[in-house]
Amino acid sequence: MNTVQLIATAVVLGLVQLASGQVVSTGTCQDYPVHVNFDVPRYLGLWYEIRRYEQAFQIGGECVTAEYSLNADGSVRVFNSMRPRDSATGTRQSDTGRAVVAFPDESPLEAKLNVTFDATAVDVTANYWVLGTDYDNFAVVWGCFGVGTTLRAESAWVLSRTPQLSAASEAQVQQFVDQFLDESNLRPTIQDAQFCCTNDPEVTAYPQCS
Repeated sequence: MNTVQLIATAVVLGLVQLASGQVVSTGTCQDYPVHVNFDVPRYLGLWYEIRRYEQAFQIGGECVTAEYSLNADGSVRVFNSMRPRDSATGTRQSDTGRAVVAFPDESPLEAKLNVTFDATAVDVTANYWVLGTDYDNFAVVWGCFGVGTTLRAESAWVLSRTPQLSAASEAQVQQFVDQFLDESNLRPTIQDAQFCCTNDPEVTAYPQCS
């Protein structure tokens, strides 16, 4: 690889890490099968993050939740919140975004969404593919950002309707992890009620800090 190619690769790698996940590798994004007959209303509501591929925008974040609700225009409001690990006051960091089904006219409807967050200077859009969910207990989410045939950066989240997954749900989740994700890159998220207390009135998933 010559000097120009090395510089170009370094620039692309930086963009990928800023725009998407932290699990970066060579090659193109895979075309994984996703959940079909996707029921958006059933997917709305509160989800707790159980595990994830570490993200640039989530480094050091614990007590992570995602809340989905409908906007007036039919899109989905995304409200993500986390507590920095070194926070001693219950102060949280939150981001609000907007999600739309990527292919709304497909039948059966596939659980492929595009999520957009305002990153100050430019909107950052990411793929949000639900590989599997039963709506009531768990969801396994994956996304991939690619640059040509050179690099890809993958994101992944294991979500739960409760702060911990039941053994039965964990077994279902593990099937998706084994088939599609890299176990070694999944890091657990702290969801301890005492540690995760909050002083943010918009976050109702945890008790208020005393």
